[in-house]
Amino acid sequence: MAELWVLADKAETAKELLAHAKSLAGDETIACLTGSAETAEAAAAHGADRVLLYEGGSRPESYVPHWCERARLERPAALLLGADRRSKEIAARMAARLQAGLISDCVKLERREGFYSERYLFGGLCLAGETTGSAPFLATMAAGKAQPLPAGAPASVEKVTVSCDDAVRRIDLRPHRSASNLMEAKVIVCAGRGVAKQEDLKLAEELARALGGEVGCTRPVAEERHWMPEENYIGITGKKPAPELYITLGVSGQIQHMSGVRDSKCIVAIEKNDGAPITEAADYTIIGDLYEVVPKMLAELRS
Repeated sequence: MAELWVLADKAETAKELLAHAKSLAGDETIACLTGSAETAEAAAAHGADRVLLYEGGSRPESYVPHWCERARLERPAALLLGADRRSKEIAARMAARLQAGLISDCVKLERREGFYSERYLFGGLCLAGETTGSAPFLATMAAGKAQPLPAGAPASVEKVTVSCDDAVRRIDLRPHRSASNLMEAKVIVCAGRGVAKQEDLKLAEELARALGGEVGCTRPVAEERHWMPEENYIGITGKKPAPELYITLGVSGQIQHMSGVRDSKCIVAIEKNDGAPITEAADYTIIGDLYEVVPKMLAELRS
């Protein structure tokens, strides 16, 4: 029987991809291939008909030759992966080995005459629609575009032990610098160039804490000023979250940044320049100095 494959090494990514696969499936069953026991368990309970837990490799990339060999034998209709850096690397390697079509950063995927996908181009200025009839078809799916399926009766998990000739050897593991979880946050407070000093980021942190949210930043704050980890910056080449509330502090609103938050439910801008681009992109704009506005907001929230 034909299948749709989901390949993921993180549980949350697998659950979103399984929801995408479920919306695409006709007569196909859905299989999840992973090297993570936690991900296998999550996939088994959230929509996978079959789960293959690979063992023997040191990294997810280790299993690419084995996944490609299985794909040649079983000929799945489509392979879905996440859009993080590692998943894109795996997707590119598999597409090259299988000589298959690959579309990255899909925000929409439908079954028509083949597979129809949509993705943003030119910093979010254009939406490209593409159709492919090639099999197998590979797609990396942008995060936050599908609601995970509710948990159900778990599918069985089959362990597959393979021998991997890894060219890369892991010699060290270090803690991640960023403790934030921007992709799952319901509320995000974003600090921009308008924040004058690094210690003033406490204003953003206090506001985020009062609202039960997370703190992000624009690219210059992370890469030029080095005030926050690069994992916290939001924009076309950074994180692309979809919070219910997105509050900006001193963010001018250039297209490179706004393309990363276009899926926010509500954008509130605090900006003293009434001619800044963000005033047109935001749902609500407070024209004023963030050093005056934010303390007043905090006072109201605490009262």
